[in-house]
Amino acid sequence: MKKRKTNKNRIDSLNRHRIIAIFSIVLVVFTVLVFRVAYIQVVKVNELNAEAAKVQTEDTDIEPKRGSIYDRNGKELAISATSYKIYAYNQSLYANQEKEQKEKVVEELAEILDIKNKELTEVLGSDKSMVQLGEEYDYEVVKKVMDLGYASIVVRTSTTRVYPNGAFMSQLLGGMTADNTGRYGLEYQYNDELTGVFGRWVKNTDRDGNTLAEGQQLYYEASDGNNLILTTDEVIGHYVEEALDEAMEKTDANKITCVVMDPKTGDVLAMSTVPDYDPNTPSRPADEEEYEEFKKLSYQEQSDYLNSMWRNPIVSDVYEPGSTFKLVCASSAIEEGTTTSESTYACNTKINVADTTLNCWSSVSHGIQTIKEAVGNSCNPALAQVALDLGREGYFKYLGLYGFTGITGIDLPGESSAILQDKDTMSVVDLATMGYGQGIAVTPIQLISAICAMGNDGKLMQAKVVKSITNSEGETVKEYEDKVVRKVISEETADEMREIMEYYITDGGGKFAQIPGYRVGGKSGTAYIANESGYSTDTNSSFICMAPMNDPQIVVLVIVDTPKGSYYGAATAGPPAKEILEKSLVYLNIEPSYTESEIATIESGYVVVPKLVGYKSGVAINMVEVQGLEWNISPTPENDEEFVVVDQYPKAGEKIKQGETVQIYWE
Repeated sequence: MKKRKTNKNRIDSLNRHRIIAIFSIVLVVFTVLVFRVAYIQVVKVNELNAEAAKVQTEDTDIEPKRGSIYDRNGKELAISATSYKIYAYNQSLYANQEKEQKEKVVEELAEILDIKNKELTEVLGSDKSMVQLGEEYDYEVVKKVMDLGYASIVVRTSTTRVYPNGAFMSQLLGGMTADNTGRYGLEYQYNDELTGVFGRWVKNTDRDGNTLAEGQQLYYEASDGNNLILTTDEVIGHYVEEALDEAMEKTDANKITCVVMDPKTGDVLAMSTVPDYDPNTPSRPADEEEYEEFKKLSYQEQSDYLNSMWRNPIVSDVYEPGSTFKLVCASSAIEEGTTTSESTYACNTKINVADTTLNCWSSVSHGIQTIKEAVGNSCNPALAQVALDLGREGYFKYLGLYGFTGITGIDLPGESSAILQDKDTMSVVDLATMGYGQGIAVTPIQLISAICAMGNDGKLMQAKVVKSITNSEGETVKEYEDKVVRKVISEETADEMREIMEYYITDGGGKFAQIPGYRVGGKSGTAYIANESGYSTDTNSSFICMAPMNDPQIVVLVIVDTPKGSYYGAATAGPPAKEILEKSLVYLNIEPSYTESEIATIESGYVVVPKLVGYKSGVAINMVEVQGLEWNISPTPENDEEFVVVDQYPKAGEKIKQGETVQIYWE
């Protein structure tokens, strides 16, 4: 009889198979682990070592000090205040040390940080992992602490941009973003120069980020940014802002801008716009009433407001220059030979061009005039004829030479180009109106650069606002030389233009701008502001003046956007321009040279009565007031509408004492 297999045998066989399977799995896993360990230790060793070092290393940026901005005389306009805070991992620095080492740490730090030993002991005895030692320190203190060699001490730096003069020339200087980067103005244009190079502090740390007491430290000092030395003069800048603030109160304008230049170098001596803002708090208007209105705006409206507030209109905005552009037209025609000092132009208050009537600003005919008299009278029909005689090819030739077909290249961001008619499609009417500054839009920096060429023997200079760049030690690393862009007109034409500008002040509509002891030249301008349907009733009023005309040293341009009440350039922009020019001439130590008549007038306390007949009432009243005279209108007008002066008493040219009254008559 055959024996049957027992259950025990079957169980042993099954266990054997299980053991083999488990052993095989363990063998496979062990083999995989061996290969994995080999892969990690051989193939990945360098990468993992780097990762380990990274985890055990704290790499801290050391912020450099941003370069300062100075005026031409070294006055601070923008500076960076850098502060340092000192922290300590108190467990490794103090708590885990022997008594003698604790006392040594306290003694050394207390002396450097100017803290009482008892106070420092309490701070280091805290149960916090990291504590702050004192408040804020300068770099000299930080350097002494670093020299002690304690790895458990950490330094944190913070830099704040400060503008000592507040809203002074804010659109020129610009401002900063929250991460200390230039956002607009010079801060943006020269951000790379001003920023400097970040340093690094590399330290060994434990798994919790605490500095290892015996760890290695590498300290790479930051390289501070370079400084800007500007062409601007802080004193002249304050003259400008004071005059603009006063003009804003009188005119209630939307905006007033001013730029002052040296015609021989192209240096910008001052550049300001009101309303302004304080770059220390750039995200709000400086004026409190305006700020209350600003807070009521939507987010998008606030954004648009701020962008407009930060914008520098002197380089970024265009405007129709009006009669100040007659200087460009006249000089171009004189240089081209299409007009001479003997040429005459008839004015009967209008001119017909291609069945279009173009009116003069004056309702009284200027009669027959030379080119000098036409500019002195600011006669629209005469300058329209000058432009027609010059022709479109000739006119555009000099627009290009003066720089109106491109940009000036001034070292500021956001410069705009002029808006010109298309030379090939423009009409003769367009050409005629360009003769007296309508139908063309230019930037203020373009216009003043062009007029400066007339004061510099016909040489157009490169406009600039930065004179040089220095490093943190005060050493000059780059200097910007004066640069002649091109010769625009001859010396003879430039001489004649200076005579014309001076004639406007002595015998034309700019008599109010006369300054005893100085030969002054200039021109006013008034132009209606264009809109979608043509032209609005709002105006841009401007005045440009230069002195002394025998050796020009300074040119001032003031533009008043939408003045209320009187809107003529002579009445609105003229007074602040004259004030800036007069104060600047004295400040620059330009010696006056008085005529015998001026000496007699000064000594006697008398003033010369200006010519008022033919001028509108606003201009006439302004000319009387700037001479220190009173005025009276006869007959008394029933409303505030302007009128043309038909007679006056005393007559033009008579001398009367300051404070006396001039009678103004109208029909």
